[in-house]
Amino acid sequence: MFGLKKNKQTTYPPEVVTNLQDLMRYEYLVQAKNLLPSHPIYSILAGRHASKLRGRGLDFEEVRQYVAGDDVRNIDWRVTARTGLTHTKIFNEEKERPTFTILDQCSYMFFGSQRFVKSVTAAHAAALGAFYTIKRGDRVGGLIFNEDSYDHIAPKRSKALVQHFLQLIVSKNKLLPERKTIKPDVTRLNEMLRRTHSIVTHDYVVEVISDFTYINDETRHLLKSLSYHNDVIVIHIYDALDEALPDGKLILGDGKRQINWQNNRKNWGKKYSEDFQNMQSHLINEMRHYRIPVVFFNTTQTVEDQIMDVLGKKLNP
Repeated sequence: MFGLKKNKQTTYPPEVVTNLQDLMRYEYLVQAKNLLPSHPIYSILAGRHASKLRGRGLDFEEVRQYVAGDDVRNIDWRVTARTGLTHTKIFNEEKERPTFTILDQCSYMFFGSQRFVKSVTAAHAAALGAFYTIKRGDRVGGLIFNEDSYDHIAPKRSKALVQHFLQLIVSKNKLLPERKTIKPDVTRLNEMLRRTHSIVTHDYVVEVISDFTYINDETRHLLKSLSYHNDVIVIHIYDALDEALPDGKLILGDGKRQINWQNNRKNWGKKYSEDFQNMQSHLINEMRHYRIPVVFFNTTQTVEDQIMDVLGKKLNP
């Protein structure tokens, strides 16, 4: 964790504490680059979705045999003439899909070993999702929380609202270097999920962005419940030191206790890495049962580069 002292005169690099300009650049990236085009994991960020409702929508789906009650205006006369049986055109009705982001900015997110801290990478993911939603013509809002408070932004279709949303993220982010202690609290994320239950109705895209260090059975139950009537995405932020520890003698501590660590002692390093990989696999498999995609973002690369890597593309310089 970065050992930063409280200093009102200190200007932190954007990799440690984000700023509004840093987050607003995602508006340009979304407009200028073909981010999140049609990959299954990210397609639900596309804003407007084809619903299961049948009606006179914008998207043609199929031609099938006419049944009583179908709209006669949709009869396909060419197919009817060719087959001798009345056929009708079926359309998918286009629906609005507002995005609601739950963003974790608690003290345990202020950790990074190479480039970004988790809280900044999480902020980038939220900014990208917000601008992409607005680009697709849908509303965006959410909850930004830490241990002490939260900000609720009601979803609106407005660039000014997005800027306000990002400014609230910056305000929460700036508090993190001033934290003297880490306050692990499994109930905080659960509280935000419960609040989300009372805010969103149905057909939302719900992004939950955290490192999911502190979750329990209630967390899983709340995510499952949200997914019944909404598209939920779990965005897991992790650091290189979560994945593997460096070789050599290390002293690890939590502020109260310390241990001497060596990777080669009793295969500790191997077991540590295996535990992380098992956690990822377990989370993916568990969420798959609820049709909740899990996206992993590390703190070593930019969010946009990681997305393009997943899609098998590269950003042009």
